Amino acid sequence: LFRSKKNNWFLWGFSTPRSSYFECHDTRSGDVASQLLIRSNCVFLVSDVYTGYAKAVRETNELRAKLGLPPITHVYCNAHARRYFKQAGEGFPEEARFYLNQYRKIYRLEKLAKNNPDKRAKIRERIRKYFEKIRDKCISDIGAYSNKSKLGKAMGYFLKNYEGLTRFINNTDLPIDNNSQERLLRSPVIGRKTWYGTHSKRGAETAAILFSLVESCKLNKVNPREYFKNLVQDLHQGKKAYTPSEYKDLQKN
Repeated sequence: LFRSKKNNWFLWGFSTPRSSYFECHDTRSGDVASQLLIRSNCVFLVSDVYTGYAKAVRETNELRAKLGLPPITHVYCNAHARRYFKQAGEGFPEEARFYLNQYRKIYRLEKLAKNNPDKRAKIRERIRKYFEKIRDKCISDIGAYSNKSKLGKAMGYFLKNYEGLTRFINNTDLPIDNNSQERLLRSPVIGRKTWYGTHSKRGAETAAILFSLVESCKLNKVNPREYFKNLVQDLHQGKKAYTPSEYKDLQKN
């Protein structure tokens, strides 16, 4: 969130394995996501269970259906689901321990899958049984807790979004959570109160552009200083601009 004397501007972040993209808007409405998704070619959206994203996916898919294009499939972030169980541990430590232990096993296997790409599909299939254990335990116990309690909310959240939370198992290209995007937002969040210029709309928009480029450099393991230096030099020579991922490919040739 970037502030001025009159308005608030929110930084929206989107990413792929090779690109990071930020936009600055004066709203948290799902219309922002709709505008971007409608123009995109993505077929999966990994996010938390924010109603604005659900609306964006629904509106985009309605338009894609009319155009004969493939729909977007929503994939939910397991870090958020796990976080609800961890928060439930404050009031229900014994009950929450079971769910957290299952998630510990899930993430241990996911780490193994990440380090062994050739065996990722088989390793991920072993994850399924732990999700089923959480699901069955939630179904068995949810009636014993108020839906207003933290544990009741955690179980309800997991059951309601079970399909989206487990969708990554069948597709090795999908992540288990949205943590990669959360990490890309870390620098803007840490620096927003100290950097000059981000307290005005123009400054915030400029910051969004620079963050898009710098974080994309990080994703591609490109030195941002070298990228900007070469980009500026090439632009002065009348050459076409290029993204960090395109710059990396150019360096290979």
